[in-house]
Amino acid sequence: MPDHRVSLEVLPMEAPVLELMPTGRILLVDDEAGVRRVLERLLNAEGYEVLQAVDGEQALTIAWAHSIDTILLDMRMPGMSGLDVCRRLRSDPRTTHTPVVFLTGLDDRGFKREALQAGATDFLGKPFDKVELLARLRNTVRVKLYHDNLDRERSDLRHVVQRSMQDLDTATARLERLQSELEVARHETIERLARAAEYRDDETAAHLHRMSHYCHLLARSAGLDEYTAEALRIASPMHDVGKIGIPDHILLKPGRLTGDEFTVMKQHAEIGYRILCDSNSQLMKLAASIAHTHHEKWNGSGYPRALHGEAIPIEGRIAAIADVFDALTSNRPYKLAWSIDDALDYMRTGRGQHFDPNLVDLFIDSLDAVLQIRDRFQET
Repeated sequence: MPDHRVSLEVLPMEAPVLELMPTGRILLVDDEAGVRRVLERLLNAEGYEVLQAVDGEQALTIAWAHSIDTILLDMRMPGMSGLDVCRRLRSDPRTTHTPVVFLTGLDDRGFKREALQAGATDFLGKPFDKVELLARLRNTVRVKLYHDNLDRERSDLRHVVQRSMQDLDTATARLERLQSELEVARHETIERLARAAEYRDDETAAHLHRMSHYCHLLARSAGLDEYTAEALRIASPMHDVGKIGIPDHILLKPGRLTGDEFTVMKQHAEIGYRILCDSNSQLMKLAASIAHTHHEKWNGSGYPRALHGEAIPIEGRIAAIADVFDALTSNRPYKLAWSIDDALDYMRTGRGQHFDPNLVDLFIDSLDAVLQIRDRFQET
């Protein structure tokens, strides 16, 4: 059997020619210049780029400054030992995956166990076998290149994900901005429709503000969630939008309406509903329900459908109380404002007849907040 072991003092120059010349950068760490020269010639002949270090400190400086594919590390060196160097290499993310092959004359199982715990990749004894050395290096360099490729792919993937997330964030921000603008547009549509009805009637903007805030207050007192209460505040000013369809001679008549005229006037609830229904907007659907049911009465004597009790949607029952209370306590061309006490007496009288009795009680119990709203939105 031919002996391929290479003396550290003498290196045969006739190295075998490989079919595929390897590429990679090897760091030789050994305090003996002769050992480094022998290994450098061998590795250069195989196509490797070789860097050299004479001790552990220099090895760490080079390893952290350059991309190294394998480190050939002597076990015994002055100063920092090979084990200490290996531990330092493994503790730094720059060299976590850099293969470390120990060159040692020791054949000690305890040492090998300690070296593996420190992060060693492989071992080569002195004197080393040239064929074995090149085969081991070829494998460790491939492992390093594999890890490098994985790191590059991970980095590329992170960049792709980051770009995608940035694009998604941009698209989400744009969508949220559009949704916000649509929400503002919906609110403005409701407000402007309410104003259109206001121009045809004697109701004022202050009345619409007070009535809508009464609705919000009563909804919260009745245990409805904030989202629903806020939707009620926004939608309730549309309660009389159907008055757009009532002839002027009836709508603007200063005196009492005749029976026939009142029959026409009552149509505004149905007209308002037809104007607002069939919308995909939940807010418009709520406004349609309020317009349709705010003249229904708890005892079933209201209009347009003579609904009774809880068959009347709660938004209609709430709007009825808010609308009537504010109408009673406001000046109109045909009447002066009632006092708060007279208005509350009227609400109590209508408890269980015109109005939901529980909601009347809640409204009266919230009188301080009601008066704050009234003072906040005075007529101008």
